[in-house]
Amino acid sequence: MNKEKKETAISKHHILPQSRGGVNEPKNIILIRDTQHRAIHTLFENQMIAEQLITTVNISSKALREDVKQWLLETLNSRDIHDPYERYKDMIIK
Repeated sequence: MNKEKKETAISKHHILPQSRGGVNEPKNIILIRDTQHRAIHTLFENQMIAEQLITTVNISSKALREDVKQWLLETLNSRDIHDPYERYKDMIIK
């Protein structure tokens, strides 16, 4: 596969990973570029979006002031970000 086709290839991504109880149905699948899909699983394995955000804050903590890091973590933990479908609702295959 040439570089151009590789960069535009599309793959199906499960919003709630099957390993975490997600179903293989359109309501749980979005289409994303294959390169994005591989990056998500390389960086986050099968974490859900809330866990991904918290992981990102923790990884970035060396670049963040402690008060900013604490504010981000408090914000992430205080909102309803644990619904994996909320972030992707406009991207779900219908």
